[in-house]
Amino acid sequence: MKNYCIVLLLLLCRAAYAQPVVITSPLDHPESIASDGKFLYATLIGKALAPTAKDGDGGLCKLDLSGKVIDAHFNKEPLNAPKGTALLGNKLYIADIDRLVVIDLSSGNKVDEIDMAATGSVFLNDIAVMGDSVLFVSATDIGQIFKVSLAKPNKVAPLSLPKILGPNGLVFDSGNNTLYVAGLDRSEHPAGELGMITFKGNACHYETLTDAKGVFDGIQMIDAYTLIVSDWVNIKLLQSRLLKVNLRDKSYTELYKGTDAADIYYDKKKNRIIQPGLRDGVILEYSLNRY
Repeated sequence: MKNYCIVLLLLLCRAAYAQPVVITSPLDHPESIASDGKFLYATLIGKALAPTAKDGDGGLCKLDLSGKVIDAHFNKEPLNAPKGTALLGNKLYIADIDRLVVIDLSSGNKVDEIDMAATGSVFLNDIAVMGDSVLFVSATDIGQIFKVSLAKPNKVAPLSLPKILGPNGLVFDSGNNTLYVAGLDRSEHPAGELGMITFKGNACHYETLTDAKGVFDGIQMIDAYTLIVSDWVNIKLLQSRLLKVNLRDKSYTELYKGTDAADIYYDKKKNRIIQPGLRDGVILEYSLNRY
């Protein structure tokens, strides 16, 4: 009986711990979070959840680290349906339908734009940084990932890989020169994969990371051997979960089930995941201190 009570107590503590905390509400369909260590920046698809509409309805919200809104319209020029983000120095790169918009974080002004319309994608999604002059950009709708050189003139080229099903979230590990990919598949029986792309010279190779299947969205690396991934599971049924992936043995475990979903950001200093709740217009915080 004593052992049973101890186990029950541990399970109850874990369940209570796993509850996310809403730190910001309401926002106009937040999709992605980035941080420079001083502030949070959330991309907003807009009042209308129209992720491919060039309607000027999107935005960039600036918040403090606790989630308090500082400037709900930090971008000084219109955005359409901004999604994934990446920071390089004091510049925030934003995937906005078929272009990358570059925002100066000291002013909110647009300082550059990289046109990617020639790729044929209207659903550029996430951005990962390699070094200080190369970005990887996922094009979910056409199953490709592009390498973007920031040296002028910009060069945009697809990675030489077979098409990937719905490449969405990206994170680059400079330690082992590997790009991790979260695949989003909205079909009735989702077959999105978690994959890894390794590079050798000018060649690259894709392989499946685990046997997990889903509607994967955000992906972050919390240490050299661990990924955290958001999974819609079933968009119509409003299901979702966070997974922890062990890169040593390619296993995965479910951290939490049943919350909203979108891209995710890992705050290393506070050991927390910050996640936009796309449908509910909130921003959620998960502490990882016990995982």
